[in-house]
Parts: sequence; C-alpha cells; structure tokens
Amino acid sequence: MKSGFIDLIGKARKNRGEKFRHQLYIFAVCLVISVFIWSLVRLSREYYYTINYRIHYTNLPSNLRMTGYSDSILTVSIRIQGFDFFTEEFIHPRNPKYSVSLRKIKVHSEDGQITGYLSTEDIGREIKDRMNFQSEVYMIFPDTLFFDLEKLAPKKIQRIDIKSATVITTKHDSIHFNKVK
Repeated sequence: MKSGFIDLIGKARKNRGEKFRHQLYIFAVCLVISVFIWSLVRLSREYYYTINYRIHYTNLPSNLRMTGYSDSILTVSIRIQGFDFFTEEFIHPRNPKYSVSLRKIKVHSEDGQITGYLSTEDIGREIKDRMNFQSEVYMIFPDTLFFDLEKLAPKKIQRIDIKSATVITTKHDSIHFNKVK
C-alpha cells in the first residue's frame, strides 16, 4: 500500500503540461477565495465569550482592614462579533487582572462583626468600556462581592521626654553628648 501511495506522489510530481499547471492555479485561486468567504461568514456571527479576571482589591477605607473575601476571580461573559472573538481568543492575554476599587463598598456591622459588599454591575460596565470594540456584557459572576472586615485600632503615639544634655569637651576636636539623668 505504501508503494502505491509513493507511486501516486511520484506521478503527481512529474512535469506535466501547461494545461495541468493552469488547472492547478485555478484550483489554488478557488481554494483561497473559498477560505476567505468561509472566514467572513464565520467572523460575522455573534459569539458568547467568557473571560476570567483575577481581582486585585484597592482603595479600602483607611479605618478598615480586610480579613477575608468571597471571590478572587470575576467571570465576565460577553457577546461579541467573530472578528472581536478572534482578537480576544488569540491576541489578548489569557489571565487578565483587574483592580477593583473598594471606595464604594457598602459596610454593615452586626454583633461586632463588620461585613461589606460591592455589586459587580458597575465593574462589568468598566470592563466593557475598557475594551476597544463593541460588545455587550451578557453575564457577570458573581453578581456581588462580599468582604469580612475589621476596624483598625488607632495608633498610639509614644511620648518621649526630652531632658537637657550636657556637653563634655575633651582635648580633641570632637564633642560628646551625655544624657543627664
């Protein structure tokens, strides 16, 4: 069977006439045109694409400290055209990061336990605005981020007593300070 295949390749490689080369060029041009039209049809469709953003939290209120959070990954599903899908899938980074500002965090305190939450609806809009093409945010998961918080104790300033110091001079050109008790 291998020899039959090799013979077939050998016959195809033989120098054929002008008619065969003309037919081969026509076939190659038709193949390129059909691939081009197929790709245009595929890229004109709408696709649903999911992007997982690793979340980095910033701008926590100064009197609070975060002790826990519900999620570290934000999943955004978008509806995009085929060309934008191709761009997202093959050109942009696979593990994008996103900084979430906690300035607008809603804080709730109950029985000494402080919790906070932030809706991700605005974050989805920010991500859409950051993209360079037209897309529609289809779904964001989770829809709310939850945080465990605690109040920071105010820093105590230690008072330092300043006492007078005496200057002792020696025969050398240096000055030494001794603390008076």
